[in-house]
Amino acid sequence: MVRLPAVPAPTDDPPGGGADERPPPAARRVLVVDDNRDGAASLAMMLKLLGNETRTAHDGLEAVDVAAAFRPDVILLDVGMPKLNGYDACRRIRGQPWARGAVIVACTGWGQDEDRRRSAEAGFDHHLVKPVDPQALMKLLAGPPAVERGRAGGPLDLLAQFDAADRALPAPESG
Repeated sequence: MVRLPAVPAPTDDPPGGGADERPPPAARRVLVVDDNRDGAASLAMMLKLLGNETRTAHDGLEAVDVAAAFRPDVILLDVGMPKLNGYDACRRIRGQPWARGAVIVACTGWGQDEDRRRSAEAGFDHHLVKPVDPQALMKLLAGPPAVERGRAGGPLDLLAQFDAADRALPAPESG
């Protein structure tokens, strides 16, 4: 006997009646790079289920090659990898004209100030520490498309902009 979980029936709630009225994020082309194959596959699958087009790579050299062929909007790049580390892979990808507008995110277990500084120097736009908070990743993916690097004097920090905007909103009325 096979038992399947029940799925709630769709509701006919009027638009605007839900707690979260934000539209779903626009689909992105996302390259997930991690030498942990299961981790890369799981993250790519989650992003695909959310409507994104995904590819995976499992070392720095493969990341450079796949990125050149796929030309992703967003690259989630582990730092500690074989063959070519994430810092050098990021530098090589950033050296390509098509990559100026790509958002490259360090996804690593290394989260000290020195690690973040090295990520910024290598050309990463963001530095997320594993395990990556899914909400932080969704905010990042829902953000505006990347702009050409260098216009704001350094790497983008969209998460800080979103956090600042959230703090600026008035508190909801209790009632």
